[in-house]
Amino acid sequence: MINVFYGENAQGKTNILESIFYAAFSLSHRTNQEENLINFNEKKMMVSVNFADNNDIHCVRIKKICNENERMKKEILLDEKKVSAKEHYGVLNVVMFSPEDLQFVKGEPSLRRRFLDMQISQTNKKYLELILKYNRVLRQRNGLLKQIRDGICGNEILVSWNEEFIKLATAIYEARKPAIEKLQEISGKIYEKISNGEELKIHYILKGLHREIIDGVENYQEFFANEIEKSQELDIIRTTTNIGPHRDDLLLEINGKSVKNFASQGQQRSVALALKLSQLEYVKNEIEEYPILLLDDVMSELDENRRAHLLQFIDGKVQTFITVNDRELIPDVIHGDYFEIKNGTISHA
Repeated sequence: MINVFYGENAQGKTNILESIFYAAFSLSHRTNQEENLINFNEKKMMVSVNFADNNDIHCVRIKKICNENERMKKEILLDEKKVSAKEHYGVLNVVMFSPEDLQFVKGEPSLRRRFLDMQISQTNKKYLELILKYNRVLRQRNGLLKQIRDGICGNEILVSWNEEFIKLATAIYEARKPAIEKLQEISGKIYEKISNGEELKIHYILKGLHREIIDGVENYQEFFANEIEKSQELDIIRTTTNIGPHRDDLLLEINGKSVKNFASQGQQRSVALALKLSQLEYVKNEIEEYPILLLDDVMSELDENRRAHLLQFIDGKVQTFITVNDRELIPDVIHGDYFEIKNGTISHA
């Protein structure tokens, strides 16, 4: 079913999609400051979504409340049972495509890492745990680097943290590698259809200390051990860890040329679209059901051919929520319904 929400700007269309995204990930796709999601002069918010998977019907409810100390407290309920963020992640699977995602192709490496991590984590809770542990170790190691620089402690304190870093970095890469191979296979086929035969390739860029691209690595545990040793002096000076999965990147190529540096705007948008559609198929292949697709005002950014391909791809098989200013951007679809949003009120069209 394709649900189309249309109306003028600032009427509340994006709020609908943001609520679904927040229910799935317990975070906003637009801001890291979750307090901005709460209405002015209010001290609480709640999102509640009922959904069905292959097994049953569920309800996820997330509350965010300002307590007596003016601090925000978050509570996640799954089928009325309180759960942790880690337990909640991946229960409701969602893929979102917004104009900001067009920056994925030409923007900072952090955008591509986030894309990859969210894709894997939705269907692999062990990977999510790895990322959470890695980030904790990274913060702790960076804190110790500052203490060493300031003369509070000696270098020997890093030994055990380096060992943990090497173990987790290796495990993360070993999980990313097969995921990228699957993503390459799916996105390559989709892009070939969108572009009338062009070839899309995805390469994982494992960067060394001096930002060089490392090819031909055979033993990744040994690689990270060598790199962390070589970078330690610089790490102490900068009080940050200069190598690791948090520094890596994806290189996207069309017919052997960098998408970021040489592709036209149309090609870049086609790549972004292919990668988002490949996320749908990736999740479907892993858990045998499609995630929910959220398309926030992205249709106006795509030309008629790309819009047609997108609708053809999803119609009848992916539950989709679309926001647009102009209803005419979404022609009548076989499995579709239309709603007008005006002043925060939804009217069936």
